[in-house]
Amino acid sequence: MRKDMVVFDIKTLGLESNYEEISEFTALRICNGEIKETCRFLMRSEGEIDTMESIINFIDDAILVGYEISLSFLESQVNFRFQQPLWDTLDLVRVFFPTLHHYQLTFLAERLSLPLKNEEIRYPSEEKVWLIWELFKVCWKKGLEFDLSFFDQAKGFLEGWALKSFIEELQKEMVKSFPHRPIRTDLVLMPSGEGLFQRARISSIAIPESIDWVIDNFSPGGNLERNLGSYESRPGQIKMAKLVAEGLSSSHHVVIEAGTGTGKSFAYLIPSLWFAKITSQTVVVATHTIPLQEQLIKNDIPILQSVLPFSFRASVLKGRNNYCCLKKWQSCLVNREISHGEQLAVLGILVWLRETLTGDIQELSKFPGLTEVWSRICADNDTCIPGKCSKAGVCFLLRARKRAEESDVLIVNHSLLFSDLKTDYNVLPEHHQLVIDEAHQIYQTALQHLGSELSAENVTRIVETIYRPSGVNFYSTIKHQIGSLAHRVPSVSWELVGERLELLPEICRSILIQTRELFELLSRIIGSGRTFRFIIHHKESPWWNGLYVQIENLVGRIDLLIKSFENLNSSFNGEDAEEIEELRYIINGHQKELQTFIDTLIQAVNIENPKQVTWLEQAARLYIKTSPIEVSDVLKAKIFSRLDSVILTSATLSISNSFAYFLKDIGLANETMTAQVDSPFDYEQQMHFIVAKKGINSLGSDEEKSLELSEFIAEVAERMNGRTLVLFTAHNLLRQTYAALHPLLARIGMDTLAQGIQGDRSRLIEAFRRNPRSVLLGANSFWEGIDIPGDALLCVIMVKLPFWPPTLPLIEARSDYLKSQGRDPFHELLLPEAVIRFKQGFGRLIRSKVDRGVVILLDNRVIDKYYGRYFLNSLPIKTHIRGEKSLVFRKIEEYTRELELELL
Repeated sequence: MRKDMVVFDIKTLGLESNYEEISEFTALRICNGEIKETCRFLMRSEGEIDTMESIINFIDDAILVGYEISLSFLESQVNFRFQQPLWDTLDLVRVFFPTLHHYQLTFLAERLSLPLKNEEIRYPSEEKVWLIWELFKVCWKKGLEFDLSFFDQAKGFLEGWALKSFIEELQKEMVKSFPHRPIRTDLVLMPSGEGLFQRARISSIAIPESIDWVIDNFSPGGNLERNLGSYESRPGQIKMAKLVAEGLSSSHHVVIEAGTGTGKSFAYLIPSLWFAKITSQTVVVATHTIPLQEQLIKNDIPILQSVLPFSFRASVLKGRNNYCCLKKWQSCLVNREISHGEQLAVLGILVWLRETLTGDIQELSKFPGLTEVWSRICADNDTCIPGKCSKAGVCFLLRARKRAEESDVLIVNHSLLFSDLKTDYNVLPEHHQLVIDEAHQIYQTALQHLGSELSAENVTRIVETIYRPSGVNFYSTIKHQIGSLAHRVPSVSWELVGERLELLPEICRSILIQTRELFELLSRIIGSGRTFRFIIHHKESPWWNGLYVQIENLVGRIDLLIKSFENLNSSFNGEDAEEIEELRYIINGHQKELQTFIDTLIQAVNIENPKQVTWLEQAARLYIKTSPIEVSDVLKAKIFSRLDSVILTSATLSISNSFAYFLKDIGLANETMTAQVDSPFDYEQQMHFIVAKKGINSLGSDEEKSLELSEFIAEVAERMNGRTLVLFTAHNLLRQTYAALHPLLARIGMDTLAQGIQGDRSRLIEAFRRNPRSVLLGANSFWEGIDIPGDALLCVIMVKLPFWPPTLPLIEARSDYLKSQGRDPFHELLLPEAVIRFKQGFGRLIRSKVDRGVVILLDNRVIDKYYGRYFLNSLPIKTHIRGEKSLVFRKIEEYTRELELELL
């Protein structure tokens, strides 16, 4: 590029953005791609006019390049308005590398192998500017590799965006440097390769039908030990593999609690692959979390493909809304109805579709605007007919289903498993064997997927896709196309279609009005609370009749819209032209969405059913939710009675060595085969478990608790040099503790990372791994699924025993149901759930044989209350230390000294 550029960074003083001032300005001036000049200014006093003028003169008329810097902030500091654009390399790298997931500059330098100019760099600020320049060059270079159609497609989404001039300059360079590069007019996608599967290896041996072959793989000197340098034979893994193989081959269900480090994924994958190959049947493996799903398909399966003596096929299938619909995407490229905040997402997807083989959203980083754009381009229409779609040949969903049908082992998540149940087994390929990993979550997942929810925003979004006064919608699109459709399909009475189409706007307007009125009433009912459960006594309340009438009216208006679509569909009777099939497909999709609204609303006022609960929930928006309160009968009928063999496994299924609660909860007989496989880790040697005698329960308000807690965490963190994870049971206490803790840790040079404040879970965990001198605060989702092995994590603090609040609508309803049967909800619901979550939280510390550290519990109920033994007896460690905080600190100091001696 011929234009001069100034790559710069500014260091600021001040904690609040409104009061920040530049303390250091560092920049490079680039001419013809080479560094022409450098500058670095330190601001030592307010209003240094000479320095400000020097900065302005250095920048002059060059294009500005920075990393996550506001141009308006720079202008306010130097009191000058720049006319040239600012190209933010954070936005550039998100567009050109949309699958990196983390965009901290140091991470990008490592991941993209940015060269360091160590010999000339004297200050950290100079190194940062150098990295920004190298990052810019990487993005520029990648942009030059694209076909010219990329620029034509991107142009429609650049208006009003700072990077518009960058894309224009890049296109000029492309045309100049590569004048003969062809222009593609259709979708530009990554070639799918040789086929759906890699070329199969030829099996070196016939597959033995004896279970002994499965066990021999894991034995000392066996296949795994011979071919994997780091593998060690483990008795627990051998035991589990044998149980899985016997369950599959003998057609019975097995429940296995496998402690951390057992190697349970290999222990069920190898028997599953063996069984699939000798029977030619697909074995489905269901996980709860995406990280485990990714681990299986990206790590474990490739290893097994390299060491097992036979070839096999394994794939992942996800829910429809995980895949990009290319037909919808093409419509998005044509219509270009996006907001300013969605431009980044559209350009990132434009790049990603040139590189992806799966079309799976999980590959994409969670950049701004993605959620909104994805809702319009995902393949979430259940009435889609891929065989009649013009994009069937390249459809990502169709590819994934094809791979699934031809797989020996198919990996799905719990959600898709229940989607299969809800659609009468129309989602997954036929199978008779199922492995459920992370099985402690199966009950909660069943509750979620067998229930429903509705918000005003959801109704509005769907109705406005049918009709809205401006923008692209079903009504305007069909009305616009009637002339051309009449020419192509003259056998249809398009005049009648037009008449029926004109009924839609008024019905849609009436639905939106009625929806607004209903949710205004619901808002008054819930008031300032977070939740409100509907119970049978509410039928006597003065607002109930009004609610019933509002719901009845809304159901009637939605039903009228469904009938209008039925009439539209009847206009096409006997016609099978491609254009008509596409219209039917769209209409059927809208009808199905509208019917789910009706089903939820009818269920909401049916509060006589003791096995059903309805409640209001208020967070960013207000929802009306329904759920069954018991799913054991459903699980028994639709999974355990239907399938030949189900293997359920997790690290946390038993309570005080008993599986009775878990079996009863999910509808399995007490006679079901169960087993505990102990962890190979030496917990007594690798860790200390400390219970603080005087926790925070004795304190009154959350404010008092947060102050006390923040001081305690700071004391622990200083002794542990950070490396501490704190698990909360309430977000409010977490936020208040963060506010008090952050300044305490800042004084000793430590970072405080908090869920809901700095970002999502994956981003926080990555930041914690990259800077262990920090403290990470997390609530519910942090109690499980977090894997931070090594010295990055040395201490886990559990603030309270993780009992669910008894006032949560679903918990309250389940408790009432148990009481109505003469049963004890504390012992049959609250306590077992808390013990399972407690075991999960405890398990965050020790993830490998070399891990070590301390787990601290600040809830003395575990030693003061009779039920404390259930928690303690469920842990893999048999000894613990109990004492007041002074003892806790002393034990930590002793432990850290032991660690230091080990390292000498």
